[in-house]
Amino acid sequence: MAISEFLDPAIKDYAEQAKATYSAPINTSTFAQKVAPQDALTTQAAGIASQGVGSYAPYLQAAQQAQATGAGALGQSAASIGGIGANIGQAGTTLGGVGANIGQADASLANAQSAYGGLGAFQTAGGNIAQGAAGMTGANAYQPFMSPYQQQVIDATLSEFDRSRLGGQQQIRDQAVASGNFGGGREGAMMGQYNADSLVDRSALQAQMLQQGFGQAQQAAQQNFQNQSDLYGMQSNLFNQQAQMGGAQQGLAQSQLGQGAARQSLAQSQLGQGDALARQAAAQQGLAGAYGNQMNQQFGLSDFDRTGMGQDINALGTLGAANQAQVQAQLNADRMNAQTAAYEPYGRLSQYGNTLTGLAGGVAGQQYQQEEAADPYASALAGATGVAGLFGQIYGGRRY
Repeated sequence: MAISEFLDPAIKDYAEQAKATYSAPINTSTFAQKVAPQDALTTQAAGIASQGVGSYAPYLQAAQQAQATGAGALGQSAASIGGIGANIGQAGTTLGGVGANIGQADASLANAQSAYGGLGAFQTAGGNIAQGAAGMTGANAYQPFMSPYQQQVIDATLSEFDRSRLGGQQQIRDQAVASGNFGGGREGAMMGQYNADSLVDRSALQAQMLQQGFGQAQQAAQQNFQNQSDLYGMQSNLFNQQAQMGGAQQGLAQSQLGQGAARQSLAQSQLGQGDALARQAAAQQGLAGAYGNQMNQQFGLSDFDRTGMGQDINALGTLGAANQAQVQAQLNADRMNAQTAAYEPYGRLSQYGNTLTGLAGGVAGQQYQQEEAADPYASALAGATGVAGLFGQIYGGRRY
């Protein structure tokens, strides 16, 4: 058998595989170039850098405020010195009000005597009310509140009741006539029972009306007694209030006398305030010097804050660059793996074809070469590190 006949099946198989492989499109999106996102630390560094623009301003404002407050303290010192004479004048005015307080105390004592003098009238009125209430108790306390028309109402009601029962007697007679027992014993028995029932109902109705009238009278008597008790309580409260008013007037007199003494103490205090103002003026001058020191400290804090911020930004930028480069390297490795997997059938098929060509005595074709992509790891790392160093240089020294 010739070699060409021996290779025919393999060549046909190769042709079929080549047609199937090269006719299938390659999904290049699976190994598209991807760029690692900016690392969170790098983002944080950029955020701190942007926030740090003008960070010295609060310290400068605090220094200016300290300077202004120091100047104000000097002005207050001058005002304190000017207030010494005013305190001396106020002391004289305060001493002049002592006599007025003593006169007011005398008037308050007179009002207290008048209030105590009126207690007797309240006490007498309370005794009269209590005596009247005492006569409204006992078993017969209800009688003055009985209705004078109660008996007439009872008589009219009973008469109406008697007339209403006559109709029942006539109904019994009519039934006896209809049954042929008129004048007989059965009619008499029914008539007797009916009259007995009527008498019981009449007595119950009369007792009910009597009980109702008694209950209403008793309730009115109790309400009247309660009203008298409340009136006595009100009179007692008025007595207590009058007594409290007298005590209040006495207390007011004592308070007004105390105000006179307080005015004397106030005058001494106002004279002492003049000395205190002199000491305060000296203290405010010292406070102005302290605010000057505070101004210098604010400038020093501004330098320290910006230097520390630059170090933080530099450290965050460097770490973020390393993290981003690591993520980029992993993305590139994943891309190369996906690309190798996509083009692996082409390389295998190429090797297969070259082998057949060599067996047939021909010249093998060029071996399939997979495209290589540049690794952006080094450039990404260098760029991010350069940004971090730039942040550190910007915030490394004073910028105001």
